[in-house]
Amino acid sequence: MKKNIGTEEAINRWDSFAKSYAENHSEQGDLHKEVFLNPTLFSLLGPVNNKKILDAGCGEGYFSRLLAKSKAKVTAVDYSTKMLGLILLFQTW
Repeated sequence: MKKNIGTEEAINRWDSFAKSYAENHSEQGDLHKEVFLNPTLFSLLGPVNNKKILDAGCGEGYFSRLLAKSKAKVTAVDYSTKMLGLILLFQTW
């Protein structure tokens, strides 16, 4: 495996992994995200109601959806078009 990969290769890898990645996520993400990452991020963000938040590298958008449910105004971006396509499948906001 190459140690250094370029942007295009990284995008291709995420595109090829997108469906599998999303299938292993619940509404809260995976177990690590649910238990550790999400509470930490929400703690750092404080109240998000009406905050404009950029979720850069949003993947399939689980955290963007959590933010939107908490009434944040979210812009979600990702290099992987396959990941962005999954946001539309799971969109509830």
